[in-house]
Amino acid sequence: MAVTIKDIAKMADVSPSTVSRVVDENPRISKKTSEKVKRVMQEMDYHPNMLARSLARKDTKIIGTLMPGTEENAFKHPFFPEILRGVTSEAYKSGYNILISSAATPSDEKKIVLDFAKNGVAEGLILMTSRHNDTVIKALTEISFPFVLVGNPENSSNVTWVDNDNIEAGRKLTEHFISRGCRKIAFIGLTDEYLVVKDRFEGYRKALGESGIEFDKGLVVKGAFMRSNGGNMMSELLSRKKDFSGIVAADDDMAFDAIKVLKKAGIRVPQDVLVAGFNNTKMDDYFTPMLTSIDINAFELGRKAFQLIRAKIENKDYKPTHELVGINIVPRESTSRNFKGSTE
Repeated sequence: MAVTIKDIAKMADVSPSTVSRVVDENPRISKKTSEKVKRVMQEMDYHPNMLARSLARKDTKIIGTLMPGTEENAFKHPFFPEILRGVTSEAYKSGYNILISSAATPSDEKKIVLDFAKNGVAEGLILMTSRHNDTVIKALTEISFPFVLVGNPENSSNVTWVDNDNIEAGRKLTEHFISRGCRKIAFIGLTDEYLVVKDRFEGYRKALGESGIEFDKGLVVKGAFMRSNGGNMMSELLSRKKDFSGIVAADDDMAFDAIKVLKKAGIRVPQDVLVAGFNNTKMDDYFTPMLTSIDINAFELGRKAFQLIRAKIENKDYKPTHELVGINIVPRESTSRNFKGSTE
């Protein structure tokens, strides 16, 4: 039979409430009494259920995280493991634990976050993406449950969030193409669902306009971000028989797939077409040609997200705020006019 607090109290000749206070490290208990109770706990091999006690106090030191897509697809995308690495590194230093979940659809996301909010296990949530007409944000705001969003929400007045300046990222990457002589630059991976892609596309259009380049909607290919094959989008663009000299992909995975299709079509990168993406994943240095990308500093996004949610949890008067993490372009072979290597 399992040892209980009452058993410890009886053996130590104290009340059960005194044992509870010893477990909770209550300063009201004398050092002598605390040492006696702990000695009895050790002798009787008693291990208190710390999660149950934390739930009772509503102080679990657990933060929930929610990623879009099924578990399999979510972890395939390099952005999420890197941002989680930032979250968990900061959580470890602060004595918190991270509970990871994912959802295949927006309706599943809403159900999961409300379960998190109502079952008492998690003290707060980190949401990994910002959607158009996000019902999850609305639901959490209505019940005043602490959360932080990785991404720029449509309405930021009551939301704490951390993000990059994705408009500037899109503009900067497009300017990189223009500086290398490209005038006909395609954009693949546009979607109305995720605001990060809409912002990157807005930056792309801004750079074209600032350089006096006419926008051509025939050079834009839509796709389901994080679920679509960039190769299919590249094939769609080729089927339109449009002239283009550069391709801005909504993320690196799409850029990798696009380059594979271009190779099969006999189009060389970067000799014939320049290609670049976003996220600066570790694969960028090992792909052939090595991929130019915007480094969004995903690890730092994760660190900042945890710092913000901890501040919200530990300060009930915390006011909604936001932070921007810097970006930088990492030029590599895929946009180099001096590249002489083989892409076969």
